[in-house]
Amino acid sequence: MKRYLILAVTLAAALTPAAALAERQDTLVPQFTEMSYKLIRDGQIQRVIHEGRANKAAFEALKQRELQQRALQEPTYTGSVRRPRQ
Repeated sequence: MKRYLILAVTLAAALTPAAALAERQDTLVPQFTEMSYKLIRDGQIQRVIHEGRANKAAFEALKQRELQQRALQEPTYTGSVRRPRQ
């Protein structure tokens, strides 16, 4: 008798979070869809895309300038490059 009681309590405890998660997932998809539509309507997605592209262009320009400066420096005997103090 005790075994059945323990089994029933364990089974109920195991199924409760699964049922709660199933109910929650039904509401997550419509909420995510509505949030996505709102971001598209407000133009926030386009602003983030433009900002990301600007950051990438600035990073590439900085990288090119660093490579050009490194090319102008004289190599040492070991082949490494001396960097000027700043």
